Amino acid sequence: MSEKFYKNTTDFIREKPRRMSLIYMIARVFPIAIGAIYLFLCVITGLIMPLALFRFIGVPLAAFVLVTVGRVLFHRKRPYEVYRFTPITFNKKRLKKGKSFPSRHTASAAVIAMACMSLVPSLGAAMLVMAALVGISRVLCGLHFLSDVAVGFVFGIIVGIIGLCPIIF
Repeated sequence: MSEKFYKNTTDFIREKPRRMSLIYMIARVFPIAIGAIYLFLCVITGLIMPLALFRFIGVPLAAFVLVTVGRVLFHRKRPYEVYRFTPITFNKKRLKKGKSFPSRHTASAAVIAMACMSLVPSLGAAMLVMAALVGISRVLCGLHFLSDVAVGFVFGIIVGIIGLCPIIF
């Protein structure tokens, strides 16, 4: 993605309140919804299948830790750092420097969707779509490069398959 793409995209989104509302919903509300659904399924899993709870929590946690380590090792600059523009962000905190690759939001959403898919396939599939939209929103907001979210998404799926497939473990 080029400097022009990021600047034009963020300007386009900022032009209309409805666009900002839509990107807000995808960028901020979807991750909260994914987390809330996951938390609910953790409680249900703990009540119905307590032995499965360790894997249900452990696999996404392992993915989160691995992605966090990868971000430190790669320490890739973010698009707004490289191209010097103001990204769309709904977080009141100071903008982060570096640690763009891979996208932790996207990887976490994808592995959580895979965990949910292991219990309720239709719900997990819907959450996988939400995870992809979260990743796309990170690019459109100028917070990540497309490669950051693509690798995060694929990583989350692969860790989910390996960690949650009972045939392998």
